[in-house]
Formats: sequence, structure tokens, C-alpha cells
Amino acid sequence: MKKILSLALTLALILSLVSFASVEEEKKVLNWFIGGEVTTLDTTKTYDTISGEAVFYFADTLYRLDQNADPIPNLAVALPEISEDGLTVTVTIRDDAYYANGEKILAEDVVYAVQRIYDPEVASQKTTIAPIKNATQVRAGEVAVEELGIQALSDTVIEITLEAADPYIVKKLSDTGFSPVSKAFVAEKGENYALSSDALLGSGPFYIDGWTGTELSWKYIKNPYYWDKDNVYFDEINVLIVKDANTFLNLYEAGQLDGVSLTSDFVPLYEGDEALVDVPTLRMTNLELGINSVEVNPDYPHNYLQNINIRKALLYGIDREELVRDVLNGTAAPTVGIIPNGIAASPTGESVAESFGNLTYFDLEAAQNYFKTGLEELGVEGITLRLVTSDTDESIKIGTYLQSAYQTNLPGLTIDLANVPSSVRFDEMMAYQFDLALGGWTGEYDPTSYPNQFETSYAHNHGQWKSEELTELINKLNFEDGTDYEARWEHLRQANQYLIDNAIVVPLEQAVKSYLINPKLKNYITLSLGYSSFDLTRAYFEE
Repeated sequence: MKKILSLALTLALILSLVSFASVEEEKKVLNWFIGGEVTTLDTTKTYDTISGEAVFYFADTLYRLDQNADPIPNLAVALPEISEDGLTVTVTIRDDAYYANGEKILAEDVVYAVQRIYDPEVASQKTTIAPIKNATQVRAGEVAVEELGIQALSDTVIEITLEAADPYIVKKLSDTGFSPVSKAFVAEKGENYALSSDALLGSGPFYIDGWTGTELSWKYIKNPYYWDKDNVYFDEINVLIVKDANTFLNLYEAGQLDGVSLTSDFVPLYEGDEALVDVPTLRMTNLELGINSVEVNPDYPHNYLQNINIRKALLYGIDREELVRDVLNGTAAPTVGIIPNGIAASPTGESVAESFGNLTYFDLEAAQNYFKTGLEELGVEGITLRLVTSDTDESIKIGTYLQSAYQTNLPGLTIDLANVPSSVRFDEMMAYQFDLALGGWTGEYDPTSYPNQFETSYAHNHGQWKSEELTELINKLNFEDGTDYEARWEHLRQANQYLIDNAIVVPLEQAVKSYLINPKLKNYITLSLGYSSFDLTRAYFEE
């Protein structure tokens, strides 16, 4: 197996990374990885999984999730008190919590962080983190940010008022959007806040060092003031961004990294190796459609994707079983709809697939008929669509497969493939001007977060689809259904069906992420949802 690795490349990388890997013997150091370039390290603005994973190390959360995804107190001293009607949530934080500069963390810092997410002047693209009272009105600029349903009752007590009872609220409180932010520190740094490690203030087990926005490597250094520092083993975590799978493996085999992400090509080579760790996830890989790019920019070259028949041809014209089997080597599962199978069960115990059915099946004849009809309606003999993916090995591989499959299955369709850095892809999608983009969605424990991403007012509605019907369904789920699980399940079913019926997105696969992890690394937690697949904050090396 190891013969496949290039010795020359390994030696060259070792020499080039001496300064990265060299540490004083007494320091306890973990050498880790991040999957791509970050878009922001402002905890109140992070919206993509890569940036979210990066802030996870230095932003303390009210609650942590254990191996079973159950919330456990962290910055909070206990699970929250929730009123009988479910509308008032009271959280008490530790009296011994400090930032990395030694300043005390107060309840008002959590309030300020949440206010920043919804403050229109901050212009955060972060997703809605909970159905907080007045959140929609604050974000729209209709009421003052002080009217947001969150306040500090004392230095340690936070009261959150919800629009509707939320059965997932405690897990949502584990989001880094609820991590404290010092208002004084933000004011001091001004417009430079969060643009470099010098303009970031750690509240968690570590603080960041050596990052100015574009680096492919940086460090996390143990926070000497952290309330639980005695249970934080590592003095430093060195982080490296590597996109090439062979480079990743060479670094791991050479002992330069203690963990790497494996692409599907290499998983079979490590079967039976104690270092191989599989993490089933509820992350969806989707082909996103820039449906209304032409409405965002009247000079956009075409409006092909506004044609529902073209969209349906894309939805039914891809064989997900083949993608998973032949391209991803069985390291994923085909999607069954917008909502991942396994995230929740119906009131009668059925899975998403059993209850909603498999809606994303391959039907070549139907796809070709849809495409032919679409071309006739557009008055053209063929169309060209640009597909943008990240420039990582796995993304390039999936993009190449989609290009080949679509051009084979739908004669008259040309796919121009563009592989770009993750941050560039994010920028294109957030500008709402693209044809096709290979994206993904790691939602919250509430299944609503999956259809919610296509709701009219949602910042990450990349295709800019506008629908009063979908908005009404999402509002019922977020603000009316509460703990009525039968109503919630029915509205989830309707939202899932609506998005498929209108071919708003092309779901592809649910990933099982595979890693090589140093077998000496113990006490880490693997996570199926959330920004990071790992919680390493209390991990240690077995001596």
C-alpha cells in the first residue's frame, strides 16, 4: 500500500515543513488539517463548514455534544431551564470563564454575539440559529437590535425568548453563534475585527496565532485562562490546509500530520488499518442551481435554469447509485430527497426514506424527455452550463463525473467545469450568479434546516428561488408547530415534496467521511452534524 506514496515528495514536504512541525520537546502538539480556505473567522458570520470547523477550536460554546449527540454543559453550568410553554429559555454560564487575554466572560457577551448575527449593520450571512423572538424583524431593520429576544439578567444569566417552542433548542445552543464576543474588543479592533489572528479574541480552549486571512497553515495555542484548562491536553494544534489527497497521505505516513481526510480512492487501501476512522454524517452533497441568476443580474448570459423542464432533466438525469458505487467507492449513500435519511423518525417510527419515499431516483427516459421539451420551449438545440466546484480532489472527481454523465445522458447539454478555491466558490454562490455549483449542507439537528435553505429570505438561498408556498411551510415549522411532532412531520414532508416537484436543487449523496487518525490519539468525539466532524478539545495522546 505504501508503495503508492511518493518518497521524493514526502522528503520534500518534510524539509519544507520543518518549521511547521518542529516543536520543543516538552510541548504537547497535535498536527491536524482543515479541508480548505476559510471565508471568515468571525463566529457571528461563519456560515460554511470549513470556517465553522476553524472557529470551533477558539470559540467556547454554551454546550458541547457528546458521542451520542446529546448536549452537555460547557460554558453553561447546567442544561437550560425551559418554561412550561417552551417560549422562555434560561441559561446560566460559569462565573470562572475568561477570554485568552484574561478578561472575564459575561452573559452580556453572549447576548452581544447573538445580536451581531441579526444586526443588519453587521450584515452576517450566518444562518438563523434559533427561532428567537423578533429575529426576522431585527434582521430586516424593522425593529432595533435591542428588541431581539435575548437579554442578560445578570453577569451569568441569559434569558432567551422564542417565537415558538423549539424541540431542538438545547442542541442549537451548542452552535458557535452563541459563543461569547467581547463588545469592547470588537470596538477596539474596528473594521479590522476578525481579519487576522491579532484581531480575534479566543474564548475557548485555544486561541489562534499566525493567521492573516490567506494562510494555508496556522496554530491554535492553549488558552492559559480557560476555565477547563486542566483537561485540555495539547499546548498547540498546528493546522495545515492540504487539497491534494496524495500530499495528505505523504504527510500522514511521514508523521507530519496526526489526522488526514481520505478521499474515496484511498479508503479501500486502508481497510483493516487501526488508523482508519469512518464517520457517518448527515451532510448532503447537492448540485445547486442558479435559477434566478438572470434576475439578480439582467446582463447574465442566459436564463436556461428558469425552465422547469431543464431543471427536472438535471434532477432525474444522474445515476446516484453509480456515483456512490463507481466514483465514491461506496463511501456514501444516495440521497432520497432534500432531507437526509437518518436525521429523524416519523411519529410512527419510520425513517425519512420510508415515510417520504425515494424522490431522487434515476430515470433516463424521463430526463431526456424533460430536456427535449425544455430545449423546444427555449427555442434552442443545445445549451451550455458552467459547473463550479472546489479544487479539492473529491470535488473535482464528482464534478468530472457529473460533466461526463450529463453530457452522455442529455445530448445537447455541454458542461463547462471550473475548479476553484473553496472561498471563490462560496463567493460566487453568495453573489447569486452562477449556473451550477457543487455544494453541500450540514444542517442542524432540526430537519427543518434542510428545506429552510431554499426559503425566499434565507441568505443561503443561492438559487434565489422565491416561493410564498415554501415560506408558509417553513414559517409553520419554525414558528407554529412547536412540539407537535405530527404537524412538524407533515410540513417537512410537504416542503421536501415541494422542492423536488419544482426541481429547486439536485441532491446527490450523503457522505460517510473517512479519516486516518493517529491511533495514539484518544478521547476525541466524532460528530455527524455541525461544523466539525471532530471535537478535539479534550483529546490527548496515549503515552
